[in-house]
Formats: sequence, structure tokens, C-alpha cells
Amino acid sequence: MGDDDKTVQRLDLDVDERSLSHLGWRIDEIEARLITTTYGEWEHHQEIALSATARFLGEDWSDRFGGGDYAPALLLEIGRAGSPTPPQYKRLVMETVPKVSERPWRISETSSSWQRESPLAPEEVTLRITALDVEEIESDFDLAPEKHTVLPVEVIDESTQTGAVRLTVTTSSANVLHDPWDSRVRVHLAGSAECGAPEQLLAAHLAAHDWRDRDSTLEDVCPFEVRLPGLVVEVLEEGGAPLREMEISFNGSIPVGEAGELPARRPRWMADAIYDLPDVVREHTAREPARVIVRIVDDDDL
Repeated sequence: MGDDDKTVQRLDLDVDERSLSHLGWRIDEIEARLITTTYGEWEHHQEIALSATARFLGEDWSDRFGGGDYAPALLLEIGRAGSPTPPQYKRLVMETVPKVSERPWRISETSSSWQRESPLAPEEVTLRITALDVEEIESDFDLAPEKHTVLPVEVIDESTQTGAVRLTVTTSSANVLHDPWDSRVRVHLAGSAECGAPEQLLAAHLAAHDWRDRDSTLEDVCPFEVRLPGLVVEVLEEGGAPLREMEISFNGSIPVGEAGELPARRPRWMADAIYDLPDVVREHTAREPARVIVRIVDDDDL
């Protein structure tokens, strides 16, 4: 194979500056390339190479909804132009605040390779850098397969503290993704969280902590946090029998500051539930997945 069998083309890349700035991230340099290696007239292998320099400024991280010492995850969104399936997501940086604040963070990532009879053109690939307050995703630097089957999704809110904290689902999709070697079900969800008045958050906090005096006031308890609700994702067959169930608990909460001060913005969240379809079919003598139910539940119920 000679040098003429490999081509390198620059890819356009969108940077979600607003979301990055809220979460303390800044991109100094970034470049993405589409690498195509041709082995014959009908065999083309392609992959994406990404290089970037990111900087984390903790003082710019305005409202903090995540738990622990970790900075918000920096994410790469990988999609196909015009595709109805949601993009894939790859975590580019997931480190503690002290470590990622030491110096500019250099990123060098190469995607999984895919094979096509006709190679994708650069304008058929979409890339975007973003960041989220909380996420539970399948980190995968790859393109979703073109062949897919759409499943209907129903979202039911069963949480008991909707007046205090409520998850709003703005994006919900379920697809059976058909790879050449296997298939899998992917349920993708995203949205934000809304919170009520400080007194409502206080009531939810006291209800979750039995050792607290139920007559406590905001002045007695502040500052405190109220956990975000979680998700239960159910994949069902045509007759309604369950095939798989997955629980998603976010490591996040709504902080209430001194004197009942609330965050200035809503936290953004994202979640993926992935099921290997051959395993589902083999373990259950049932038909293939037909629909998905997503239940929003209290975090304590997970």
C-alpha cells in the first residue's frame, strides 16, 4: 500500500462556547481530521483524529451541580449530517479539579475505524465540543451505524418531589443500532433540571433526612443540597413483557446557599442506556424490542 492510498481531510468542528464558559472550560486550539485509507475500489477504512488544547478555570465555574472533586466532563459530540439518530459522545477530559487546573490540558484522540464501500465526505461528519453539569453516558469515539430501527419512547414522571426538583426531558430517543456484526439498543435522554422555591427544597431535604428536626428553618439548615431525581429505563417487547431494565442515578444535586440562595441557572444533564441486543434475544425467548418506557423517580428509589 503506497502513500497515495491514504488521504487526510480537515473536518469542521463547532465549539459550544456558552456551555463551556459556564463550566469553566476554554478551548485554546483544536483540529479534527478525517483519515481515509483505501485498500481497493470498494474498501475504504475511515477514522477521525482530534487534537486540542483545553484550559480549565475553576473561578469561572459559576454554579456547581456535580458531586465530588471532579471538574465537569469535557465532551466531544460525533454525528452524521442529516441523521435522525442522536450523536455519539466521547469524554475528552474527566479529571479532578486540582489536576486539570494545573496547566493547559492537551488532548489527542483517534476514533474507532469504520469500513465503507464509498467513503464519507468531510461535510457528512459533524463534530461539536460541549460540557454538561451531570452525565451518565456511554463514552464512545465512533459514528453510530447508518442502519437503525426507531422505537417509541414514553416518559413518565413518578418522582415525589416535583415541586422541589424536577427533571425536564427535552430530548428522548430509542434506536436499535444495526452493526455488521451485532445490534444494540440505545436509549438517549437529555434535558435540564428545574427547582422550586427555597422552602420547597428545604422540605425535600428534611424529608430525605429523618434525623433532622422537621421544624428546622432555612436559617437553621443552610447551606444544603437536594439530590437530582434518577431514571429507570425499561425496554419492552411487543406484548409488553420487559426485556431489560436499567437504573441511572446522577451524581448531582441542587445546592441551596446561605440564606436560601439558589443557582442562577438550570443544570443540564444527559444519559445513555445501552443494551446488547443479541444477549437480550438469547436470554429471553421473546420478540425483539418494540418500545421504551422511561420513569423519572426519586434518587432514593434507585
